[in-house]
Amino acid sequence: MNKLRALLIFMTLLSTRPGMAQEISLRADRMKGEKRRGESFQILRGSVAFEQNGSTVTCDEAEYNTSKEELEGVGNVRITSSEGVVVTGSHLLFNNKNKTARVDGNVVLRDKSMTLTTPWILYHTDTRIGYYGAGGRIVDGDQILTSQTGSYNPNNSMLYFRYNVVLTHPDYTVSTDTLQYSNATGNTWFFNYTEINSDENTILCNYGNYNTRTGQGYFTKNAALISKENIIRADTLSYSRNTGIGKASGRLWVKDTAQNIIIFGNKGYYDKNRKYTRIMGNTLAKKQEKNGDSLMLKADTFVYVADTGSGRRTLIAYHHASMWRTDFSGTADSLTYAADDSIFSLYGKPVLWNDNTRLNADTMHIHIAGSRIQLMKMRQHSFIALKEDSAHFSQISGRDMDNYFNAENRLKSVWVQGQGKSVYYIREKDAAITSANTVQYDQMRIGLDSNKVSSIRFYGSPSGVLYPLENLPTDQNALPGFVWNPENRPEASSFKTPFNVPEMPKRRIEKNNGGKSGKKKKG
Repeated sequence: MNKLRALLIFMTLLSTRPGMAQEISLRADRMKGEKRRGESFQILRGSVAFEQNGSTVTCDEAEYNTSKEELEGVGNVRITSSEGVVVTGSHLLFNNKNKTARVDGNVVLRDKSMTLTTPWILYHTDTRIGYYGAGGRIVDGDQILTSQTGSYNPNNSMLYFRYNVVLTHPDYTVSTDTLQYSNATGNTWFFNYTEINSDENTILCNYGNYNTRTGQGYFTKNAALISKENIIRADTLSYSRNTGIGKASGRLWVKDTAQNIIIFGNKGYYDKNRKYTRIMGNTLAKKQEKNGDSLMLKADTFVYVADTGSGRRTLIAYHHASMWRTDFSGTADSLTYAADDSIFSLYGKPVLWNDNTRLNADTMHIHIAGSRIQLMKMRQHSFIALKEDSAHFSQISGRDMDNYFNAENRLKSVWVQGQGKSVYYIREKDAAITSANTVQYDQMRIGLDSNKVSSIRFYGSPSGVLYPLENLPTDQNALPGFVWNPENRPEASSFKTPFNVPEMPKRRIEKNNGGKSGKKKKG
């Protein structure tokens, strides 16, 4: 936009002081005077020229109505300013009384690297406001601006373009219907549907502004930022090109299209250089599974970060984290999701519920393939409780556990390593419970079928006691650390989306029609 300086110069090159008309000193190869219908004319032929406010105007022929103070010139019209701006056309109409000047007929304005082409330009010398209205194209080095109309008001240093406005820059393209630019501040405003396309992303909005000097942008009214891997929607988006830092507020919606992860919130922060995104305020995350199911997550704050070297992405949920899917749910102080490896890691007293099973440890790592839990690693103070009936719970505790799941995401086997203890109940042919076994061991592998213990194998030197159910001591039916608190189990009703996502604005401008970034290919 700063490079439109030549257009601004042209808009003042014919100006006079408001309220004052200057005499026109005309020169030509041949000049004569004549009267027509009571009006006086000067007829000029060959090398017509006159000076106006420091600019030189030339053409092949001209007629000057001295009564109306109106000059009409034709043929090779050329205006040259003292600053070196040159305007050419085939026809000139200059009215010194009405303070208007119009050049038409394949008008070309040139100044160093900048060229404006348009059918005509009209300028008001009293208000010093000039405009074109039949389509214009401004080429300034590797920048191109086209619009149906354009105007400049030097009183407030404002450029205004309307209808099919396209500004093509090597790094981005702006396509809109209305664009206003302040030469004083470097601010650019968009007043209706606007697309800003680059190789990195596309910004959509219905109102916004961008400062070409500070690199600060502000976009609102159904704003969206679309990149190769993400879509960001918010009531308001702001971004600084110089710092790479962006902010969002009000009904924030972020989608990782590669991983099918959607995050809701009310406030967001983005750092391009660190590849870091933070989302806060009434947050909810949703991961769409291939089988149509969804994994829901909640926390006080979500952080999405990508490794600057490998690009591997991680979703982090801080404080009061919880998760829910139709086949399991859980809580933790915080959790992480390594998107490329599909591994969930839970920290800070994590608890996972799976059918009638409760699992907890100091840390838990859940490996997911497709929509299946393949492996759950529990580390330090690991504990599993399985509900046998309303009064009895089989229990397994140990230092570390590796848990494997079947195709229905039910626990099928547990490998206990270190400090193992168990109490499990025995049924006769799936009938009522008849006995209970308490045992201590160093390592154990236990198999389950429909959440019931089906096989056990001990390693090392286990010790234990088999009790008839009625003889089981009351101090043996619960291992240290046993907890069964179903009231704390997350339910689907707690994971409702906080707001309806506004419909994505329909793209109105095709990228191959003025919407490309204009970046040159290397070769």
